[in-house]
Amino acid sequence: MSSAAKYQRHVDGLRAVAVLAVILYHFSHRWFRGGYVGVDVFFVISGYLITRLILDEAYQTGRFDFRRFYVRRMRRLLPALFATLGISLALAIALFSPEQFQRFGRSLVAATLSCSNILFWTESGYFDVDAHMKPLLHTWSLGVEEQFYLFWPAFLWFVASRTDRRRHPYLIAAVGVVSLLLNAIWVRGNFDLNFRSTIFFLTPFRMFELALGGMAMFTASIARSRRWPQEIAMAAGLALIGYATVTYRDDLVFPYYLALVPCFGAFLVIVSGESRLAGRILTNRIAVGIGLISYSMYLVHWPALVFYEHYRFGDPGRRGYVGLFVLTVVTAALMHRFVETPFRRQAPSAVQAFPQRRFVVSCLSTALLIAMIGGQIGASSGWVWRDPRALTATAVAEGKKRRFDLFNAGCIMWNMASPSCRFDRPSQILFLGDSHEPDGYNAFAEIYGDSPTVNLVAFGSFNDCNVQFDASGPFSKVGVCSARVAILRDPKFVSSLTAVVLSLNRPYHESAEPLWRIINGLRAMNPRIAVAVIGGFLITNRDCSEVYSERHSFAACRDPQFVAFSAFNERATYTPPGDPQYVYIDRMRLLCSDGTLQSCTMEADGEPAFYDAHHLSFGFARYVGKRIVSVYGRELRAAGFPDPADSH
Repeated sequence: MSSAAKYQRHVDGLRAVAVLAVILYHFSHRWFRGGYVGVDVFFVISGYLITRLILDEAYQTGRFDFRRFYVRRMRRLLPALFATLGISLALAIALFSPEQFQRFGRSLVAATLSCSNILFWTESGYFDVDAHMKPLLHTWSLGVEEQFYLFWPAFLWFVASRTDRRRHPYLIAAVGVVSLLLNAIWVRGNFDLNFRSTIFFLTPFRMFELALGGMAMFTASIARSRRWPQEIAMAAGLALIGYATVTYRDDLVFPYYLALVPCFGAFLVIVSGESRLAGRILTNRIAVGIGLISYSMYLVHWPALVFYEHYRFGDPGRRGYVGLFVLTVVTAALMHRFVETPFRRQAPSAVQAFPQRRFVVSCLSTALLIAMIGGQIGASSGWVWRDPRALTATAVAEGKKRRFDLFNAGCIMWNMASPSCRFDRPSQILFLGDSHEPDGYNAFAEIYGDSPTVNLVAFGSFNDCNVQFDASGPFSKVGVCSARVAILRDPKFVSSLTAVVLSLNRPYHESAEPLWRIINGLRAMNPRIAVAVIGGFLITNRDCSEVYSERHSFAACRDPQFVAFSAFNERATYTPPGDPQYVYIDRMRLLCSDGTLQSCTMEADGEPAFYDAHHLSFGFARYVGKRIVSVYGRELRAAGFPDPADSH
């Protein structure tokens, strides 16, 4: 009997381990904070099974039927996926705001075309808060797997037909080594600010996991006859997967070398299929049963969580997670029974080829229809007719974009030769910060924007610059940041500065320490520099535009159930290094009249405080600028800032 024809119960048991790890991670179980490694285990399993299927056929027949392979893959993956996409579409129509619905349309197209990993890579990271607004986010792994199916069969057939069989393991291993080296290059190369998302989502960086699974095909036959090594390998493999599941956290650079722990664990489990003691963990009826429905469980669980959170407009809570888990298992069992199984029974085999043309045409037609619906949703303003009082997707997108208009047209340090940079003016004010740097720039542009004597200079955000320090000051090895950070060490530039404004989301947090150290370094080079620090405000756990679409009021954004952080008494939580002298602009004092959340201003100049969860809208930032002049104008003048009165 060929390896391809022999059913291996422990592989389905391993699928159960993988899917439970992922689900319990997504359902916020405190013991499974690294449960996302379950996806990596799935990749190893897929690499093993697909490599085994292709090479067994090539070795036994001297050929490989690509058409049969792809029809079988379509029958395995697409019916359940289409069912999930259809149900998700119906729920999105009922529950989503126009902006979220527009995003959903784009993800619907990407999931149908097997490129959702590329779409989500361009949007944000897997671990971002915004991830809980994307019901199809989990289809990124299907994108990786389906892209693997396009490359791997052709590669293996070329290897099998053109090279000696003894070289095949080494050629597969070479693919894995190249992929792992690519991870190292991307992480250490300092040329991609978004490298964490790049290596997480894109297929070339995951190939070493799939190739490791392919290597298991050759190792399994060697180890199969040795019982105690099998027992030890099974126990060690499960321990490695368990270790990663329990100890890994969201802030790790992943996959990279850290993925080798759960992946090698999966490799050991796969090659120890004859284990009788430790193997019972995977070969019992419950584990195998979960493994059989694992694909449907994976498809169902994440949309169920996202839509339930939208329905509740909050965290599900312990009972909610338990209910979602039960719903996932029941729905997956039904989908496996009535969707997966009927289509898989008609899959073509080497001995019986059922007519497949109708199925293939139906699949392609369904994919085209879903993609067209998704495209129409993505191109629209989110079907605002579903709730005319909600903010349109266009209004939200334009509001988010508008906060950068003045900033991008101004003087930014990556283009200091621009005509907008007027270094001939007497006063030079430098803005330093994270993604909130434009907020401070817009606020002070309201104060000094009309002044012929003031030049506002933006650094351009320190996000992902990985600033380090040596004896001569700050530096960055990240390509797009290194030149800008180097300017902060230039005595001529620093001596020209009149003032520095620090604009951060949370300036009194340990993550802000590098910028405080930079300010101290600038002051050491030019003691005359005046410094102002714009304090924090509110951070909501849902986008303010989403809250508005649900409650039809921007004031609802200050409701305690939506406030994840407020900056009342923020200076008590952190002491900046060097204890520099500066003007503290307390935004809570400016915007919350009686010191309570209910008194915080959440709308000004026709715009909300923010469209997302914390970045100030353009109109609101300008309002903050007016409040700064009113409350802190005298203090700024005394510290050495230009007189705001001279600007108007």
